[in-house]
Amino acid sequence: MPVDAGPCPLKGSALSRLGSVLILLCSVAAPALACTIFVLTDGTRALFFNNEDWSNARTRIWFAPAGAGRYGCAYVGFDDGWAQGGLNTQGVAFDWVAGFVEEWSADPAMKKVPGNPTERMLETSATVEDAIAFYRQHWEPSFSRARILVADGTGASAVIGAEGGKLRVERAKKSRGFGYCDPRLQKMLASPPEPTVRNGAIMLRACLQSGETPTRYSNGYDLRSGDIFLFDNPEREGYVKLNLAVELAKGGHYYDIPRIRQQITQSPLPLLQNMKRFFLAQARPIPDKEPGITRQFRGILQAAVAGALREDDYTTEYWKGLSRNRQELQTDLKRLGGLVSITLVGRWVEGGQRHYRYRTEFQNATLLQHYVLDERNRIALMQSDDFELKSDTHR
Repeated sequence: MPVDAGPCPLKGSALSRLGSVLILLCSVAAPALACTIFVLTDGTRALFFNNEDWSNARTRIWFAPAGAGRYGCAYVGFDDGWAQGGLNTQGVAFDWVAGFVEEWSADPAMKKVPGNPTERMLETSATVEDAIAFYRQHWEPSFSRARILVADGTGASAVIGAEGGKLRVERAKKSRGFGYCDPRLQKMLASPPEPTVRNGAIMLRACLQSGETPTRYSNGYDLRSGDIFLFDNPEREGYVKLNLAVELAKGGHYYDIPRIRQQITQSPLPLLQNMKRFFLAQARPIPDKEPGITRQFRGILQAAVAGALREDDYTTEYWKGLSRNRQELQTDLKRLGGLVSITLVGRWVEGGQRHYRYRTEFQNATLLQHYVLDERNRIALMQSDDFELKSDTHR
């Protein structure tokens, strides 16, 4: 799911309170375990699998080429551009399961990173041990609501999360997993099946979720070859096979998962702004020709902090989901500190709806907040496209 918000902690659109205000999809918003992840290995092969469970049907896979000191990566997630899972060119993969509630306070000695900490981890880790070292040194807010599984091509893996306010790491070099259908999954893993795509697909289908947060896509990675297996319709057999090296050779691009079978035959779609590294740092102010709209958004944020959400500010459909999590939303917003400023950095029209993006400064964090308005100036979507904790922020 997301992680910050994001739909499976990150799952996720993890965040999706106040449109993923903290961007912990699966991890922050889900009240119960969401998503299922597992690795199958026999010491020679290592395959990683995931079911992504969330309410958002706008799913994507995107490819970020290598940069200075950063490995090339494939990421899977939603239209907020916040990676819920991924694979890098060194054969390291990750994904999240949300629904854990743990005490987790930032150590002042921990470094804060720009954007999605998990993306920063993946693009700099060549092994599971590198990933563990990253999380010992860098602050990951999602551990208050989610746990991550990281694996590499040797078959090594680690479940990383929080317990009793401390980082908990469970290493292994065997087939393992956890998530939504945990009892069923553990039964299947008791006598681990041969690590093949077919066996992984059978297990994924056995763990599909339905209801308000159904499985939106399933995926698998061969951690040695870099092959990616995307089950765009989890309820049916069959998948789209991609290769990480081949896709990265095309440059930065993405596919809409529901339309991937058509899109892979066409020219690659260039990365959207919210899929690019360090998106927040690239945001620049633009002339604000609708100051009344800006005042409206400021008022809505202030009302949310005060716990005074107003139903009339939102579309009926969006309000249904938002109102269920109002108390948690208020708590999360208070952690950000007082609202300092909001600055318009983007405005466009898509599908007949108006989109606005603001650089939003709080005392403890900077968010790149994205709003969509309907014809009656009601919010149809509100989410954080990126965020950065300030150096003196503690949770």
